[in-house]
Parts: sequence; C-alpha cells; structure tokens
Amino acid sequence: MTKQKLTVTLLAAAAMLVSSCDLLDCTQADVSCLRIEIYDTYGVATTLPDTLTVMAYGTDSILVNRNLDTQELLLPLSYNAEADTFILHYYGKTFSWKDTLYVKKTNDLYFESPDCPTVMMHTLKEIAYTNRFINSARLVNNKVNFEEVTHMKLFVQE
Repeated sequence: MTKQKLTVTLLAAAAMLVSSCDLLDCTQADVSCLRIEIYDTYGVATTLPDTLTVMAYGTDSILVNRNLDTQELLLPLSYNAEADTFILHYYGKTFSWKDTLYVKKTNDLYFESPDCPTVMMHTLKEIAYTNRFINSARLVNNKVNFEEVTHMKLFVQE
C-alpha cells in the first residue's frame, strides 16, 4: 500500500470514528421522575399557595424543600423498591398538615446501547394516600419514562 493510500485510509477511518461519536444519542436523564399536577376538588388546575415540603419516607431525604406556589411536583422514584412512600407536609401560618402518598410500581431496566448506561423506567400499579389536605388522587399515565407527561393528578382540599 502506498503512503498516499495509507493516508487516505487513515483519514477515512478517523472520519468514521468522529461521525459515529456524533451519532451516539444516549438518554440524557438518568432518573425518571413521577410528575404530579395539583387540582382543586372541582378538577381545575390550581396552585398550593402556602409552603410544601416533600420527603421520602424512611429516609432523611428532602425531595422538595419549602416550595411556594406549587402547581406540579417532580418526584424521583427508587430503582429497586416495589413501592415508594412520600410524606407531603403542607403548612402555612395557621395550619400544618401532613399526608402520605404511597406509589406501588414495577421497575423496568432500559438498555439503549453498549455505549450508554442502563436507566430505570417504571410502571405505576396503584396509589394510596391519607386525607389531611389531599382529597383524592388519580393515575392518568402509568408509564414513567423520560417523556414530560403528567402521571398523576392530585386533588387537594380548598
């Protein structure tokens, strides 16, 4: 092989390597989140005007810290547990209410390619909750992946 052909072959190989790296499009997020929208008891989208803090039950992890004017929540789901339990503490100057939100799910490992890390997606199976300020809750999309869709509607007391 001549020096010129070798140079052309090496340049072509280098171009293929560079272009293949540009084509690699791994999922950007590594945690899929449960998206919850807040509604009043009449089914109208609303805002919690006072303070909301959300913790993962059994841990000291604060997932939402002193959120004001809450219209939606994005809560990470665990990788291995069959269910997640969240403590929602809603409070103001004259009140303090805590509700528990229980989410039963399956964990679905997602493999994209050997060059990308595996990620966890979830299928929501059932929900349960206490009723201090939560009036009711409804699943609207049980597939939790990386699409930005609402998974649950939370109806709150007025």
